[in-house]
Amino acid sequence: MGVIIWLIVAIIVVWVGLHVFAGLVSLATSLVIGAVAGWLAGTLMRGRGFGVLKNILVGIVGGVIGRTLVGLLGLHGGGLIASIATATVGAIVLLAFVRWLHK
Repeated sequence: MGVIIWLIVAIIVVWVGLHVFAGLVSLATSLVIGAVAGWLAGTLMRGRGFGVLKNILVGIVGGVIGRTLVGLLGLHGGGLIASIATATVGAIVLLAFVRWLHK
């Protein structure tokens, strides 16, 4: 009976560990996509990026905006390239809006 309990505990520990690891990988991927999208948007809108931290922030907010716009248009895509493109478009919309507010 004790072996079965230890087996169940081991399975639960492995399951939790895999979910935590997947969450960290997802976070790291989001940060990389945000940095690339922010840099691309900054380069296209200003001719240069904003620095690593601002690139990540602009890219992550752009990702949310881009996913919302893509969803409203009824488009669906997946993969790394689609995520970067969506986040870049959203970041460009964000930067254009901020530029418009400052005029």
